[in-house]
Amino acid sequence: MTNTMTATQMAKAYGLKSPQAFNKLMVKCRVLVDTVKGYVLAEAFRGQGYLAVIDQPYFLPNGIRATRKKAVWTEKGQLFVRRRLGRIGIFPVNEQADIFSMN
Repeated sequence: MTNTMTATQMAKAYGLKSPQAFNKLMVKCRVLVDTVKGYVLAEAFRGQGYLAVIDQPYFLPNGIRATRKKAVWTEKGQLFVRRRLGRIGIFPVNEQADIFSMN
């Protein structure tokens, strides 16, 4: 899958300190819902191609390779987040420089 971004990458793009801060912002914007098992896309946005699930490899302490499921934001999802946050005046860091230089 090409051009996907993790919550960590999205947080960095928006100048946030952590993926948890990004996810909490998405909860406030009603994009994600915080559940016992973790954050999930709000029902209104499911099935629209905003998130994809990938297998992420990692190693157990005994050296055995394993995988876990990880949600990543698709290009469509990144654009959705950009529009959603833009409505409340939050823009990616690389766009913030452009906004301030226009004044």
